[in-house]
Amino acid sequence: MSTAESLVVVESVQKHYGEFHALKDINLTVDKGEVVVIIGPSGSGKSTLCRTINRLETITSGSIRIDGKPLPAEGKGLANLRAEVGMVFQSFNLFAHLTILENVTLGPIKVRGVKKADAEKEAMALLERVGVAQQASKLPAQLSGGQQQRVAIARALAMHPKVMLFDEPTSALDPEMINEVLDVMIGLAKEGMTMIVVTHEMGFARKAANRVVFMADGQIVEEATPEEFFTHPKSDRAKDFLSKLLTH
Repeated sequence: MSTAESLVVVESVQKHYGEFHALKDINLTVDKGEVVVIIGPSGSGKSTLCRTINRLETITSGSIRIDGKPLPAEGKGLANLRAEVGMVFQSFNLFAHLTILENVTLGPIKVRGVKKADAEKEAMALLERVGVAQQASKLPAQLSGGQQQRVAIARALAMHPKVMLFDEPTSALDPEMINEVLDVMIGLAKEGMTMIVVTHEMGFARKAANRVVFMADGQIVEEATPEEFFTHPKSDRAKDFLSKLLTH
């Protein structure tokens, strides 16, 4: 059901890679301020779905709208869309030759036309917010993985996105760094940022999600509140998935 409050609307989306049917008739609506966590076994299409929302992956058929507008195919429209949709990946994708501060100010200066001094001031505030302001003059390689991922979040926020996509943001991190990233994400959720998060971190799903979307075999199998999903999963696939998690 899409409403005026719907920020992301995915309708009847199909995605094929040759013979492989990666996304099968996906329908998903995310409202402003909602945190939707997408979980499911490996190969279920979670990351593919996440990447279609800012058109890093093209779709075979169906439609995706962001804030009422269809996804542009390419060119300037697509660049503008990507500015509205922040993306944080499994790998941090920071520019290795730029300082942390430069990584965060690049988008606002180049894409949004913000003056350098203003961009730097805001970038420092964001780096402070994610707890790495003291690293601003360093290069990415000088930071831990957890710090780099927090910089990547600050960089996405610097563009004032309408929605943030997180594609397994903690899966490349050492266990002790995972919480420092999840804590930043929980803070964003509490501040009302619209977020779509693909993750294996069930604690985060329980704590921060308004809704859990469970995918398997390229389909959305069920959607529920975290409470309902984790205590009373309806499908056998979800029960099986959860029982494997709980036994390890």
